[in-house]
Amino acid sequence: MITIIAAVLLLLTVTLGMGGGLYEILVIYPGWEHNVDPLTLRAKLQSSGQILAAKRFWPIASPAQVLLSVINIPLAWNHTGGAHVYLLAGAVAVFINRVITFSYFIPVMIRKIMQPETIEAARLQGIVKKWTALSPLRLVFELFAWIMLVVALMHI
Repeated sequence: MITIIAAVLLLLTVTLGMGGGLYEILVIYPGWEHNVDPLTLRAKLQSSGQILAAKRFWPIASPAQVLLSVINIPLAWNHTGGAHVYLLAGAVAVFINRVITFSYFIPVMIRKIMQPETIEAARLQGIVKKWTALSPLRLVFELFAWIMLVVALMHI
């Protein structure tokens, strides 16, 4: 029963994260990723909602995913039955995605993109272009994890 509850909670946080990620990619990024200028980027981040998301949404959603993936990995490892591989694959995919997010995306956002005045315009343009190009790839991990968790719950 604990495995089911943990898997459902992980699935819910992955669903929430995918929704937030899709919203950012489709609605938020277009407001500030083009024509990056160190003097106006902070205002673009503010007006697009990126700063609020970085302070209010992701600090809750991201750590919840980490915690639930860490809980689900040993539960999945010890689970017997048809859901074992799917649970483990989903939990590991979430964990890997969070490691990537915490090691690259969050530090670059906080240290560079949210402090544009400290970086020359050409370098900042490259940083933002790379960040916004790589960020959607995280959804691949989340979609994979979501599918694995749904299949796992169908097999439990």
